[in-house]
Amino acid sequence: MKLYHYTTIDTLALILKNRTIRFNRLDKVDDLEEKVVSCGVNLAQYIFASCWTKDAEESIPLWKMYAGVTNGIRIALDEDMFQAYLIHNLNLNNGLHSEGSIISLIPQKDIEANGYMIMPVYKNSNSDFFYRDIEYVDDVQEKTSDLFKDTGNGVNIDFGKVGRYKNMRWAFQKESRFVLNVFPFNPLHVPEEMMDYVGNITANCYKGNKQLPFDYYDMKLQDAVVDNIEITLSPSMSESKRIIVEALCKQFTKNGIVKESNLSGLVNLK
Repeated sequence: MKLYHYTTIDTLALILKNRTIRFNRLDKVDDLEEKVVSCGVNLAQYIFASCWTKDAEESIPLWKMYAGVTNGIRIALDEDMFQAYLIHNLNLNNGLHSEGSIISLIPQKDIEANGYMIMPVYKNSNSDFFYRDIEYVDDVQEKTSDLFKDTGNGVNIDFGKVGRYKNMRWAFQKESRFVLNVFPFNPLHVPEEMMDYVGNITANCYKGNKQLPFDYYDMKLQDAVVDNIEITLSPSMSESKRIIVEALCKQFTKNGIVKESNLSGLVNLK
């Protein structure tokens, strides 16, 4: 299945050169209701998202909101787009030993990081946590107000509902998204003698709204996916901008396709 993402030529250049897709913090996106706060904890700061749509039909609102009139493009990539990594022999500083291996879309260095941990995303997982369709509802607050629960010796957090709901006013986007969950500390680095207190350490980090050391995260794309990218030009794109897109595609992909918008000659984006 192809997924579609509306963006600018500037961002396209970075996607092609770096072969990455950027995930942004959920409390930094344009829908202010996505800043989920439960029991005083800003849960959205620990969720990072990359937003797409399955809808192959071009959307005039998405062109105008996220791509721009003359500088916009839409990319199409395979749903299975991200690089996979073999994770084994985790570097544990607490006397524990890891056995076996997993195939993760998050590299080992970001699972073992000091001060935070990006939760592993398993290749070919059936879970809808990493990739999900947005559910459009009448009241987002009703769905997300009680996601954080303090148990006394730890916390229960329903992160599966953070970044899942948007108000019906956004339904025109027909959005699906990739989602990452980042812990504000790394339990792999808790000393062995402190393991009994991991629950309390976790609770204190969240209740104190501990900040992460970054506002975005770039995930690596598979080379074959980038090499076969499909790029649709804005219906109002100038000839000079078209030349730039074609040059980027030629320089950074093997089989990339640049195509005209189906709306060309039908709409005048302003």
